[in-house]
Amino acid sequence: MTNAPMMKRRRRQCGQICLLLTGILLISTGISIFVFFETIYEFILKGALKFSPTSKSFAAWKSNNPPLTMDIYIFNWTNPQEVLDDASVKPEFVEVGPYRFKEVKDKLNITWNDNETVSFMFKKTYYFDVENSVRQLNDSICTINAVPLTVSYKAKDFGYWSKKMISIGLSSISSLFVKKTAGEILFDGYEEPILSTLSSFPMLNVEDRFGIFYGKNGTVSKDGVFSMSYRQDESFGRLLTWNYRNQTDFYEGHCNDIRGSAGEFYPLNRKRDKLVLYSSELCKYADLEYDRDVVVKGVKGYRYIADNIFDNGTTRPENTCFCKGECIPSGVFNVSACRQNSPSFLSFPHFYAADSYYRNLVGGMQPDRDRHQFYIIIQPKSGIVMEISARMQVNMLLQPVNHIRLYEKVPKVFIPLFYFTQTVHLRDELAANLRMIQSMPDYAYYLMLILCVLGLISICWALCSFFWCRAKHQEKTLKIAKINGNTHQYEEVALNDRLT
Repeated sequence: MTNAPMMKRRRRQCGQICLLLTGILLISTGISIFVFFETIYEFILKGALKFSPTSKSFAAWKSNNPPLTMDIYIFNWTNPQEVLDDASVKPEFVEVGPYRFKEVKDKLNITWNDNETVSFMFKKTYYFDVENSVRQLNDSICTINAVPLTVSYKAKDFGYWSKKMISIGLSSISSLFVKKTAGEILFDGYEEPILSTLSSFPMLNVEDRFGIFYGKNGTVSKDGVFSMSYRQDESFGRLLTWNYRNQTDFYEGHCNDIRGSAGEFYPLNRKRDKLVLYSSELCKYADLEYDRDVVVKGVKGYRYIADNIFDNGTTRPENTCFCKGECIPSGVFNVSACRQNSPSFLSFPHFYAADSYYRNLVGGMQPDRDRHQFYIIIQPKSGIVMEISARMQVNMLLQPVNHIRLYEKVPKVFIPLFYFTQTVHLRDELAANLRMIQSMPDYAYYLMLILCVLGLISICWALCSFFWCRAKHQEKTLKIAKINGNTHQYEEVALNDRLT
């Protein structure tokens, strides 16, 4: 009969010990989460964002699905003949568009290198979105004739007789401006007598038609080979080489450096400092500046703007070397060196964020911050791009050229050709994942509190149970002892066993 009370007593003691150990374990787990959360968090993020041939991030990077939307606006030149007759007349332009296209960027010739870099080339394919385009490609547009303009730009430093020969040729077969359809100006191309003549010589490798994107649709980009780091550190997503080099020859000094993100991936734990990306379209790196904190679909992000990437050194002295010895007013960027020495200049639409000098030369420019600003929004913890609005305008420099008759009496003016906008918005599925990533520290904090509270409750319960049972046992022992007396100690022990 004495075994049953002993077993009951031991079971109760085991329960109290287990409850005590459970409480200690819960509190230890909560404290461990608090101490090691950042390490665990980083490990989880790196695993989720791992870049490999089988990862989701690689599949999204290899080919953009769904296709990007690109809206193109063309500037229609309304008074070209007046400008040709009188150089003091200001050229007037009217924006026409948008012409909406779908763009698919495929990465080809992908090579995984031993130093945790991946090399690749671009293939870009464009589809005209007939249903969603505001304007159709049969619109008639008047614009500068880019082919003879490029010839005169290249010949501006030639000798007298060379210029005279070029002048005779240009005056006889070319004109200052052309009227073509939007489709011909963009992708279809149009016949140009100069090109038709030059294309008859195969060794020159010259196209017989001219269009802004003529011959580029669905072909492997002539930009060359890119190499990007996918190492999970501060270099993640950084472009390391372009055409196997880490510098170009287009500018001077550090302005030739190839550095910054390739534009699709950024390292974890971004700070509110500048964002650097490299663009082969710009032929340069660009420093985007932190603007403000924003919230997109419940996800907190950092917004970066590109207002000063075309600065000539006026507000950003480090940009002076992009001028290559000849600075023009701030806000327009000379890319002729990487565009086969054509008079090509980039700016933001309607010369937004540029010196008023450019808007004073032409009519019809209406810069607007909301419609024309270039910005990127990044989720700082993961480095994922939440939203991007890329906007860029292509201009050509019209200027007098001595001894070339077609351009002797023209004004010096930067003629806007077209601009494009590409805006990528945060998808709902990605927003849900980012909200989870964003909330993980809060979840971890609440989990830590819950575990610690449960641990304290378990420990308190175990201790209270132990002391209550002990007190109850002592009380009953004392009561029985008073009744029976203390002369027979063995009876008290037996009674204690029975009570417990």
